[in-house]
Amino acid sequence: TKKKGASSSALPPTEDDVAPALEGDWRDFRAMLVSQEAGPETSTSRDEDSTKLAPSENMELLQRQNPKLASEKAWAHVIGAPERGCLLLASDDEFKQGQQYFHQSVILLLEHHDKGSMGVILNRPTQYNMGYVSGDASGPFADNKLYFGGDVGDGTVSFLHGSEQVTGSAEVLPGVYLGGYDSAVELVRGGEIVAKDFKFFARYCGWGPGQLERECARGVWYPVACSKQLALKQVIQLPKPLWREVLELCGGDLQAASKKAYGELEEDEEEGDAQSP
Repeated sequence: TKKKGASSSALPPTEDDVAPALEGDWRDFRAMLVSQEAGPETSTSRDEDSTKLAPSENMELLQRQNPKLASEKAWAHVIGAPERGCLLLASDDEFKQGQQYFHQSVILLLEHHDKGSMGVILNRPTQYNMGYVSGDASGPFADNKLYFGGDVGDGTVSFLHGSEQVTGSAEVLPGVYLGGYDSAVELVRGGEIVAKDFKFFARYCGWGPGQLERECARGVWYPVACSKQLALKQVIQLPKPLWREVLELCGGDLQAASKKAYGELEEDEEEGDAQSP
């Protein structure tokens, strides 16, 4: 785990907050291998302009909201098991009756080890902003939307950002950082970074030892590797829901699951799916 400056807890309260043989993001390298295995047509399109894989309507919104983040590569693909820094996408068949806040949820896994796992839901913005929650309407993050991060940890607030300038933060995946509140406040007030690029989460999701692996084996969650763009962008009034966007980026069975959930699976595709072993 890469940490910057003083260490910070994974989920700080509101008042406080690579593989050595490869250069750059090894997840990019793995994504390239996955793309090549999928066939030359997919590989060529990724090489030409990987951002074209993202839905155009969502990309247009992101270009207005955060041009720098929009310029990053957008990619996602299935992986065999959950890992720190991956996404967990809920199966559409799950959480329709109970815990409905998990239905079609997209979770960023912040910690994953033999003692358990924890993450935050990326696509559940609340009606509140940080100014209302903190009681400080003039604070540097007063206008930032507060997301519902999960059903564990009353009173905890965490935040994600993409700035390596923030000290006291921990890198969750390349280019995506957690925490470092005091440094973030100082940098925002000094005009060195922009407040709107931070995502704040109330509470978090938690799993006991081995629980997440068992749920993934049962098909409750799809573990997916992704680019920083998908983890960091604001998920407010997206033309296409984030859950659907990521599944479409993954292609294959997950793209078919997305079409099925939205009633867009063609008859021949459904027949083929039914005949799959």
